[in-house]
Amino acid sequence: MSYRNDNGNGEAVKQQVKEILESMQFIRLLEDTPNVIMILNTERQVVYLNRNPVKPEEAAGREILGKRPGTCLGCINVVKGELGCGSSEFCRVCGFNAAISLSELGEDASGECNIALKNGASLTLSVTTKPFFHNGNQYVFCALEDISEKIRRQMLENIFLHDILNTASVLQGISETFEMIQPQKIKAMLQEVSANIADEIQSYKLLSNAETHTLQTNYSEVPIKTIIEDVVKALRSIQKFSEREIKISYEKSASITTERTLLRQVLINMLKNALEADNGTNGVTISGEISPNLNHAVFSVSNPQHIPEEDQLKLFQKSFSTKSRGRGWGTYSIKILTEKYLKGEVSFESSKEHGTTFKISIPSLSK
Repeated sequence: MSYRNDNGNGEAVKQQVKEILESMQFIRLLEDTPNVIMILNTERQVVYLNRNPVKPEEAAGREILGKRPGTCLGCINVVKGELGCGSSEFCRVCGFNAAISLSELGEDASGECNIALKNGASLTLSVTTKPFFHNGNQYVFCALEDISEKIRRQMLENIFLHDILNTASVLQGISETFEMIQPQKIKAMLQEVSANIADEIQSYKLLSNAETHTLQTNYSEVPIKTIIEDVVKALRSIQKFSEREIKISYEKSASITTERTLLRQVLINMLKNALEADNGTNGVTISGEISPNLNHAVFSVSNPQHIPEEDQLKLFQKSFSTKSRGRGWGTYSIKILTEKYLKGEVSFESSKEHGTTFKISIPSLSK
């Protein structure tokens, strides 16, 4: 193929540009682009969407024009605002909402947002917005990139590397003091390290399978006393928590039929979060009881620390963590495992006067 000089027929190129932009073929091509393109009017109603990254049954159905972004994308917080998308307290910490707001003021903007979906999963989007005018009307152009898988891999790698480094430091300590430690003590320490590695791998596997809808459940009768003592023992086997004060409260003879492995993982994450938040300055409490209707078990974990209000609104987002970017599966896994697989509810209360309490309520399920 031969090419003309790139300074060739400018008028012909302009005509081709005009024809392409005005053709239906161009509109159809936009539907196949990797990015989601959304255009909003001044009421934040969708006037154009090249394709929806979520299934119709998980969002607003097939009719999306005239709906707001959160409704189109199936955000579960839409119903929590009096005026729908953009009006709930959770919208205050939404990166998409913040970017749209800046573009409504005439600025280009970008951000990142996590959208909790109806099916228990979440959608992480990288968002870029830009204001523009057409025929005297103002609009906001939005380009959305689904980075859910990227964030999932990043979090997995960061958490895995963090835990491997911790384990490596323990092994290094053992090797450096090997000659001064009794064989029985070395054996116990190595057993602890291997058990911790197994627990961490199991937790990653559980959450990964939960997100990909491949998690298998196996219900059995679980004594509340046994599960709480097991969870406390597992956390105390970790060196940094071994001397921490953990108060225990439970009904000795109570039990519930549920998925033991998932319940154990949820309670471990709840207790670990509380211990890390407390920093060893105060004790934490874990308790379990059967509710008055005898059909639900209620587990709670408390610590004296208060969670700032803005952090409270982000707590169950997949990539949010008060520790560092790339951590943040703790509270997210508590929510997805409890609500989707244990068929229960998650709640929390936090205040400067009474500290923070996370609570799960789960029903007794059929075997």
